[in-house]
Amino acid sequence: MRTARASRPRRSRSSGAHPALPPSYQEIIERTPTLEPAQEAALLERAALGTAAARTLAKNAVSPSLRVDLEARVKAAQYAKERLVLAYLRIVPDVVSAYTGRLPFMDLVQEGNVGLVRAAENYDPAHGTFAAFAARWVRRSVVRAIVAGQRAEATDGGPFDAETPGAEHSILRRRVRQALAHLDAVEAKVLEMRFGLVDGTTRTLDEISRRLGVTRERVQQILNEALLRLRDVVAPLPAVA
Repeated sequence: MRTARASRPRRSRSSGAHPALPPSYQEIIERTPTLEPAQEAALLERAALGTAAARTLAKNAVSPSLRVDLEARVKAAQYAKERLVLAYLRIVPDVVSAYTGRLPFMDLVQEGNVGLVRAAENYDPAHGTFAAFAARWVRRSVVRAIVAGQRAEATDGGPFDAETPGAEHSILRRRVRQALAHLDAVEAKVLEMRFGLVDGTTRTLDEISRRLGVTRERVQQILNEALLRLRDVVAPLPAVA
């Protein structure tokens, strides 16, 4: 197996600061340290091992003892991917800033968050550093939502204009609802709270645990399962330069 190349997370000049960014989201960025190269390499390696383990479980009959080992690798991989997502949340506002005016700022941030999650799920070292790969997926997710709105507007006979956010906002909201509809109510709620997909407020596992009245470990399990299911629901994103 190829060893994932580590990359030092790019510190944005604004450190994610933006007047339209909710304080809670900004707090997550500020209190989540950037990863050292060795830390990132270890997380990427753990994620790759988990992806390979998941494929083995899906395609092959394995012994009970091997299954336990593979399932442990899958669980560790999901934790690693979540750590990567949290560490790279700071890049989302920077990428989104290039598209302000096309949609409400926090809608773009939410779409960028989805792209970041997908980057963590799909990274392969052949694609270059994770920092560059994540930025591309965030941008792809944002652009895809904007283009989808423009095409819908043109199909309805309206102008194909990026400055008409009404239809784009409706398209984005519908896509989010459709994706979450494939999850059960608890999974959807955990995902919404963890990544701020509805109100832009990201919450810790402990906060979610207190709100739902379940253990922190149960919240982690629900989150992992929701991300796996959502990965299979969201359509592949188109290539964007």
